[in-house]
Amino acid sequence: MARAALGLSLRELAEAAGVSVNTLSRIEGDGNVTSRTLGRVQSVLAEGGAVFRRDGSVGVEPISIR
Repeated sequence: MARAALGLSLRELAEAAGVSVNTLSRIEGDGNVTSRTLGRVQSVLAEGGAVFRRDGSVGVEPISIR
């Protein structure tokens, strides 16, 4: 949800986070990735304005990361 709300394609987010498109697909699907990888992706999304809440929801305050 955060990726789409920020207007990022899988390829754009993968490049920014330094991970593969397949890895992002796994995160968006079953979430089966290492915590280190997930942290890298979350950091990029947070820099773009995503807010990860304790209840598991995600808010977005768009800021361009391109």
